[in-house]
Amino acid sequence: MKPIIVSQASAWPGIGCIVVSVFCLSMSDALVKYISDDVGIWQLYVLRALLASPLLGLVLGRRGVVRLGWALRRRWVLVRTGLLMAMWLAFYAALPTLTLSMAAVALYTSPLFIALFASWWAGERLSAGGWWGIALGFAGVVLILRPGTTHFEPTVLLPLLAAVCYALACVVTRVHCRDEAPLVLSGAMNLGFLCLGAAGCLWMLLQGPLPVGGATPSFLTAPWRSLPADTWWLLAGLAVLFVLASSTVAKAYQAAPAALIGVFDYAYLIFAAVWSWWLFDATPDMPTVLGMVCVGVAGGIVWRCAPGGLRPAGITASREPISRSPTCGQGQV
Repeated sequence: MKPIIVSQASAWPGIGCIVVSVFCLSMSDALVKYISDDVGIWQLYVLRALLASPLLGLVLGRRGVVRLGWALRRRWVLVRTGLLMAMWLAFYAALPTLTLSMAAVALYTSPLFIALFASWWAGERLSAGGWWGIALGFAGVVLILRPGTTHFEPTVLLPLLAAVCYALACVVTRVHCRDEAPLVLSGAMNLGFLCLGAAGCLWMLLQGPLPVGGATPSFLTAPWRSLPADTWWLLAGLAVLFVLASSTVAKAYQAAPAALIGVFDYAYLIFAAVWSWWLFDATPDMPTVLGMVCVGVAGGIVWRCAPGGLRPAGITASREPISRSPTCGQGQV
């Protein structure tokens, strides 16, 4: 496959978009945790999608809605949406039997898969230094989350499956959905969440009412319920964050090499630590700070060693194929 040619200037918008995206995602996840006692995941998906739909319709306009209808007929748009739905379903299915830290560490192996799939599928080959940067970023994730020692659980494969699905969705965005408007991809994803949430609510309805005196329903098994007024405002905020996050992440992987953007995806953990401190009074300790430093250094290493000469040496677009040199700093275009 012919490598994707990337200009040096295009890396900056891509990195900016992924930082905005993970900022919105981390805030969204913090708010979901904040209201998780009031609303179940399936009801959340349905209500967030319904609240986001008018906003998406407004920003898309009539022409954008028509483009969304045409996009839903395209195979790779549907594949991307399905992969993202599978990612979230696999991740949340693992939480009842795994600790959140273990599941999150498994999920954040995704940049490794992104780099692997981008090298194989898009011709975006990292140098040895770039792979060391990704490994350092993953080490920073482990330092931040510090999963406890546990016996092996087969369900640990579920968040690993989620990481693979996310990585494939990112590379599909890069290779096959580069010409789709980010808001159109966001609209397709919103419809996917609506369908997934509706299917989950229907499944819960078919299960019948919970037995009296039974176990308290979890986030995954909570039935449809009435919500307090404050929760509705937070759901409206989640709808806005969803539109921003889903559109900017699509733009990020359209604009810059997937391996590079995948490493900056680790910034999610830094923002999550800030929200934890602000909303839940969880102050980051020294290993967490050290992990954040590792993530930052990893991003710099991959920036330096990224394919296509993406270092900030200038803004002149490259006209040559991406370098395949195995040594960092050599053979850059």
